[in-house]
Amino acid sequence: MTLKLIFWAATLVDGAIAVIIFVSALSSRMPNIPIWYRIGLLITALGFTVQGFLNLPYLLFNVMLMAQELPFWILKDVGVGVIAIYYFCHTMRKDEKPKKTPARKKTSMVKKATSSRAPRKTTPAK
Repeated sequence: MTLKLIFWAATLVDGAIAVIIFVSALSSRMPNIPIWYRIGLLITALGFTVQGFLNLPYLLFNVMLMAQELPFWILKDVGVGVIAIYYFCHTMRKDEKPKKTPARKKTSMVKKATSSRAPRKTTPAK
């Protein structure tokens, strides 16, 4: 019973993660992400989806599928590997010189204009 509960939890988590990754990778808000990064995310999401579906025969019919027969779980590792390789190559690439931020122009300090308010009344201290 406890093993089935763990498998149900793992299946639900895999499915939720796959949906989040699919929505994120295919979102129109992310047009600046390089294509290799998107491909890695989609492969990872596919791996999570397949891993969740591999758990279903055990949960529904008590038939244990061996992971060696259908090694689709490796897609998770391949997707994460593609993302890691892209990140490594992108960060290790030597650019010419780091860009400096432009220097600020020195401006003369402008003195505040005096206000048209009446001066504060002072009372003698006791």
